[in-house]
Formats: sequence, C-alpha cells, structure tokens
Amino acid sequence: MTNKTLIFLVWLLGTARVWAAPCCGATANIPNLITGDDQTQFTSTISYSRIVGEVNPQGVFKPRSDSDSEVAQALRLDGATLISDRFQAGVTLPLIRRSRDRNNNQVEALGLGDVSFQLSYELVPEWNYSDWRPKGFLFLGGLFPTGGSTYDSQLLYGMDSRGRGFYGSSLGSLWLKTLGSWDFTVLLEAHRYFSKTRQTDLGELKLSPGWGFFQSVALGYSPGSGSFRLGLMLSHSTEEPVRTSGIFDGKGAPIALWTSGLQLGYLVSSDLSFSFNLSDQTILGSSSNTPLNQMVGLVVQKRWER
Repeated sequence: MTNKTLIFLVWLLGTARVWAAPCCGATANIPNLITGDDQTQFTSTISYSRIVGEVNPQGVFKPRSDSDSEVAQALRLDGATLISDRFQAGVTLPLIRRSRDRNNNQVEALGLGDVSFQLSYELVPEWNYSDWRPKGFLFLGGLFPTGGSTYDSQLLYGMDSRGRGFYGSSLGSLWLKTLGSWDFTVLLEAHRYFSKTRQTDLGELKLSPGWGFFQSVALGYSPGSGSFRLGLMLSHSTEEPVRTSGIFDGKGAPIALWTSGLQLGYLVSSDLSFSFNLSDQTILGSSSNTPLNQMVGLVVQKRWER
C-alpha cells in the first residue's frame, strides 16, 4: 500500500466524522493516525456546517424554516508523532463558532471544543505485500469536556455548548487495504462517557450517559494510482440515552445518525496533501433523535519523514 493512499484513506473517515456530533459539530475519538512512513504529522481542518432539520425519537424528519438558520464553523488542529516503531500518540484541539438566527433573534458563541488525546498501535503492519491482508491499527482515546455542553449552557439555544460535557474514553480499530487503483477502509469504534453530578437550586442532579458506537466504511479510486483520489464514505453512529437521578429520575432517548460523504484529495508532494470534503446527514432516512446537517470542509496535512 502506497503512502499517498494511506493518507487519503484516513482523511475521508476522519473529516466526515468531524460533524457527526449533533450537539456542537465536533467530536473526539476520531482517528488521528500516522499511517505512512512518517515520524510526525500535522493536520488542519476548516469546516462549515448548517443544520437543515431535526429527526424526532420516532425518526420523523422536520426541516428548519427559512427564518431559522443555525450554522457552525470549526478549525480543528491534529498533531501526531511516533513514540516507537509501532506506537504513536496524538492530540486534537478544536476551535468552534456556533450561531443561530431565529426570527431575527441572533445568538453566537466562539470557543474551544472538547480536547482529546490518542494512543495508537500498529496492530498489523505491512512489512511485505499480501493480496488479502490489510494494514490495521488499534487506538485508545480520551476526551476532556473543555467545550461544555447543553447541560452547562448559559446562552439561548445552547450556542455556547461545543462538546459532550462528560469525560470519556474510546477504543477502536482502523483497517486499510489497496488493490491497484482502488482502496478500502473500515473503522470501528466504541466509546463511553462518565457520569457527573450537578448542583442546582433544587438539589443534586446526577447525569449518567451510556455507550456510543461508530462504524464507517470508505471506498476510493485514484486514476492510474496517481495523486488525485475520489472517495465515498458511509458511517453510522449511535448513543445510548442519558439517565438522570436525584432531584429528577428519568431517561432520554437514544440517538442514531447516518452520514454520507464525498472526498476529492490531491497529493501535492510526498509531505503535503490537500483534501476537499462534503458530507450530508439527510440522504439516508434512518436517523433518530438528532439534528441533521450538511458540511463542507478543507483539510491540509503536512508530514515529516522518519
């Protein structure tokens, strides 16, 4: 598998998932991986998203009216470096601006999203070519709730919530394979957020989130195995409901979200790459209990060889 193909593969899965979270337009637990023969890499992603509607817990879609506009812009910075031949570490810093204009009442907020880190291991290296064996990575991630959440929001419409609001951890694997000009990628990830307690005027309220799961598959084609790549992606994510106890005992509804993506990538040189990405959460109609958005993003990646 060539280095340029490996670079393109992780891009499509990662940038499509930038907008998977319904709350704020950015998630942790996204693979921040060095997949080629590099020592260090730095990735910058600029994204713009707009919410086009919501689906209720029964899966019924309600579009946003023309007088209700909600958008988000994000700058996500990813850095990763090898700490041994097969181990690596990475960190992700998102900066997010959210705004909503509803019936000429506009609210906006800018700030840091949830910061995350990741430790990865090259589980199945590609030391020699195989017709069937993919290249595989195992990764473990952690999330810090630096972006706040709707539970902590002080602004109308929750525009100052840019994260999950809980500490979290994740475990996943990424598998990549190239056959001629075609490439295939599978990403599997599970995450868990930890409970927290809030003091309110009425007493103590405990919030207990559950498990979440993310699966994604991608297919790409590079004409003549050259520097251009066209990619397609499909992903599915679920979140168990948040339970409350204390002054109020209850349980929310689970979340399910489908995302479709398109990518155009170009390898400028062995150490510099660009990618233009589109994703849409309205194409497949099986989502539930979540806003749906459409996204456009630009990714620039710089690498330093070993």
